[in-house]
Amino acid sequence: MKIMYKSILILTTLIIALSCVQEKMITPDSSFILTYQRDGQPNALAGTPFYIIPTGSGEFFTLFDGTKGHIYGEEGAKGTDFNKADSLSLSYSIAGTYSVTLLTSSTGNFGKDFSNAVKTVDVVVVDQRNSFTVFNIGGTNGVFAPNNEIQFSVPDVVIDFNFSAVFGIDSNDAKVFVNGVEQVTGVTVNDFSKPVTYSIKSGQGNEKQYTVKFTTFPASSEKMITKFMLGKSPGGNSEIGVIDETTKTINLIANYATNLTTARLVLATSYGSTVYVNNALYSDRKNYNLVTTKSIKVVAQNNTEVTYTLNAVADNAVSSFTFAGLVPAPAGIIDVVNKTITVEVLIGTDVTKLVALWKGSIGKVTVTGVIQTNGVSVNDFTATQSYVFYKGTVIGDRYKVTVKIK
Repeated sequence: MKIMYKSILILTTLIIALSCVQEKMITPDSSFILTYQRDGQPNALAGTPFYIIPTGSGEFFTLFDGTKGHIYGEEGAKGTDFNKADSLSLSYSIAGTYSVTLLTSSTGNFGKDFSNAVKTVDVVVVDQRNSFTVFNIGGTNGVFAPNNEIQFSVPDVVIDFNFSAVFGIDSNDAKVFVNGVEQVTGVTVNDFSKPVTYSIKSGQGNEKQYTVKFTTFPASSEKMITKFMLGKSPGGNSEIGVIDETTKTINLIANYATNLTTARLVLATSYGSTVYVNNALYSDRKNYNLVTTKSIKVVAQNNTEVTYTLNAVADNAVSSFTFAGLVPAPAGIIDVVNKTITVEVLIGTDVTKLVALWKGSIGKVTVTGVIQTNGVSVNDFTATQSYVFYKGTVIGDRYKVTVKIK
C-alpha cells in the first residue's frame, strides 16, 4: 500500500515539474542566398532556373516568388512551403522585377507563443534568349546543324526559291531580322536561292545568327499507284481495287451497298508524286463519282506522268439466297434481269416463319419497310415478299421472293 502511494506521489511531482518547463522557441531568421548572385551574376535569366538557399532559422519556411497571386502581403497570396534543408528552384519566363519574400516562423510554449521574420529582395530578370525553336518552310522543318545552320533539301525541279518561313523563337521579347528587315513568321518572303542569314536580337540586345541553306537532289521519276480502296464512310465499304501495273488499269468490284456515285477514295502513290482525279488534285476528304470517273493521273516529282484506267462496277445485290435452319438448305434461283428469287421448300415446311439468309449486299435491306437482319429476321412467305436493297441511303433493286412447296 505504501509503495502505491509513493508511486502516485512521484508521478504527481513529475507532472507538476513538466508543467513548469516552457518549450524553447527557435528564433526565426529569414536570411537566404540567391544562387545566381552567389555565382557572380547581377540578374536572373528568363527561362533559366536558379535556387533559393535558406541560411537562417525557423520551424516553417514559406517562399512568395513575386508573380501574380504569389506576392507577399497581398490578399489571398499563396506561397510555397519547404524545409530548411531544401533549396527551392525558381524560374521566370518573362523579363521584369519580382519581389521575392521568404517568411520564416516559429512557435514556443507549446503553441502559445508565435514569432516570424520576413526578408524581401527584388529579383531582376533579364531575357537574353535569342534562339529559333522551329524553322519551317512549305510544311517541312529545317534540320538544325552545327554552326547555327538550318538545312533544307528540295528536288532539282524546284526553280522558285521565294518562300515565307514559319518560325518560333524562345522569347516573346526577341525580334528576327534579315538584312535589317524585321521578319514576320509565315508572312515575310525571302529568296533562298542563296544562303539567307537570320539575326535574332534578344530583349537585352544580344544577337545570334542562323544561316539557312538549300541543297537539291535529283527528282524522283516514280509514279505508281500503290493503294486503291474505298473508305468506309461515306458510301464505301473498304473495297480494295486490283492494280495492274502492266496495263495501267485499276479494277474495282464494289459491294452492292456501296454508292459509287459518292465514294471516298483512299489512295497511296510513289514518293513525291501527285495524283489528279478528273484533272483536279486528289483529296482524301472529297467524295468522287466513280461511275463517271474513268482515269486517274499520277505525276512524278520530275514532272513525268502516267494515266491509269479505272473500271469500277457494283456487284449484284444478291448472289445466293436460302433459308436458315432448313435441311437440306434450299438454293434460291436468282433472276438478276427480272429481279426475282424463287425458293422451293419441302412439303411440311412452316412457310409463315422463315429466316432468310443471303450473300451479297451488306447494306440496308427492308421488307415492307422493316429493316432486315441477315440470318435473323423472320417473315411470312405465304405470299411473295419484296426485298428492297439500298445503295447507301438510296433505294436500289427490289427483288420479289417467292416460296414454292414441292
